[in-house]
Amino acid sequence: MTSNETPQKTTGLTVRLPIELADALKNYSFVTETSGNEVIKRALIDYLRVHGRTEMVRDAFEQVLSRHQVAFDKLADL
Repeated sequence: MTSNETPQKTTGLTVRLPIELADALKNYSFVTETSGNEVIKRALIDYLRVHGRTEMVRDAFEQVLSRHQVAFDKLADL
């Protein structure tokens, strides 16, 4: 870290994994010389990049439709 970089804030999180998946993570981490934490962090970033935005936007849209359905029904008759 250079002198003008600020440390990234982090928080602890417990993740429960099936034994087989935990073993696969340990093996992958060992072979790639990457911490298990880093592997999980990268996987989560990739997952959210692909799925997070689309699903969040869709859910938000569905919530708005549900909350304002009466108004939308009234506007449809105009």
